[in-house]
Amino acid sequence: MRYYAICIFLIFVVFTSCNESHEDNGKNYSKFVFEAYSPSNPEIASGFQIRESDDVKLLEIFNPWDSTFKSQKFYLVNEKDKDLTFPDGKSIKVPIKKLVVLSASHLSFLDVLNKIDLLVGVSSVKYVVSKKFKGLVESRKIKEIGIGDHFKLEELINLSPDVVMISPQKGQSFIPLQNAGLTIIPNGDYLESDPLGRAEWIKFIGVLTGKEKEAIHIFDSIKNEYFQLKKLSETLSYRPTVITGKQYGGFWNLSGGKSYEAQFIEDAGADYLWKENYSTGGIMLDFETVYGRGLEADYWRFLVYTSQDYTYEMLKAEDGRYADFAAFKNKKVIVCNTLKKPFFQKGFLEPQVILADYIHIFHPSLLPHHQNIYYELLK
Repeated sequence: MRYYAICIFLIFVVFTSCNESHEDNGKNYSKFVFEAYSPSNPEIASGFQIRESDDVKLLEIFNPWDSTFKSQKFYLVNEKDKDLTFPDGKSIKVPIKKLVVLSASHLSFLDVLNKIDLLVGVSSVKYVVSKKFKGLVESRKIKEIGIGDHFKLEELINLSPDVVMISPQKGQSFIPLQNAGLTIIPNGDYLESDPLGRAEWIKFIGVLTGKEKEAIHIFDSIKNEYFQLKKLSETLSYRPTVITGKQYGGFWNLSGGKSYEAQFIEDAGADYLWKENYSTGGIMLDFETVYGRGLEADYWRFLVYTSQDYTYEMLKAEDGRYADFAAFKNKKVIVCNTLKKPFFQKGFLEPQVILADYIHIFHPSLLPHHQNIYYELLK
């Protein structure tokens, strides 16, 4: 009996010791149940969610391309919990102190949150219109680190960023960066088909940078202004017809019927001629199909990237058949020159401004005093 009593006592001591050690080492992730409401959890965006438990936030980012690996989990911890580890995700101590971004659109999110000082690296300034950002790069306060297969890996490692924020693309690999010990976090704002969904990714930036309350306030302001503008066009009896895109590489590239651009057109009080299409991205059609259906469309919208003032003559020079379209004849071609306008840098965060541009073009009497910022009628 004494032998068995000693065994039982030893088992109890070992169990207690292990349990105390587990509790004391700061790595008892099992106590966290991420069911609590988070004020930063998105209302409209579908690409991420944020849940809370005690002082830890669970940021989950969804992968639209991989059905076997549907999401990535990041546990946002404070100084007290910085040693916590989780078996199904990566811990990130927040607020982050140094950040590299690989998309120009994310610069404006940081700027509006007054956190541009966190930025130590960007992929390129090619599509950045802002002289302020270009000046920071030229002064080497922010370094260009390349993109794709042309990363300046050694320079990127030397920057020691807390996070490298990427815009995920299908088939893209960042294994060399991960192998170098860098924390890669995807920002899929551009995959949202709702304009407000894209803007709501400011909450994602907010929880990473310690600007959660400010991010929520900014998004609420954007949302309220957008809905007020949308309401202006909801009862209109006249809704002009619209086509998008133009021909590249032998095919006409249009916006999908459930895409970001199609939603803008709908909310601005117009009818997109491919609105029955279910694509949330782009669609490619032969010229003849678009010609047959879009010839009499009231408006025609597309982006250009040129240092010149784009003209009807330049458009006709690309393909003489463009001149047959009613929108061409009636001078109702809508363009945004992304070299001169900060469309890719700030447009995601200003859907209310883009919507106002569209409304002013389609229904000028609704916003008679609006000055267009991004889109304008071709002259």
